[in-house]
Amino acid sequence: MAEIRVSVDDAFINELQEKLGLTKSSDLTREALTLFKWAAEEAAQGREILSAKPDGEDVHRLVMPSLSKVKKAV
Repeated sequence: MAEIRVSVDDAFINELQEKLGLTKSSDLTREALTLFKWAAEEAAQGREILSAKPDGEDVHRLVMPSLSKVKKAV
């Protein structure tokens, strides 16, 4: 099992934990990595990650340099 150590502003971490209802930063890290893994798998399939209002309007596409480097699955 890998151990990851990062320095992140306490206020940033606390805000995210509160929004997500998480009590430990390790839970936040696990959730973040799970989401990033899913995003990388979607990118590998050539899919775009979008967000929109509930009515489907105001669509935004997630743009991250690391996801644009993911090799597409054949």
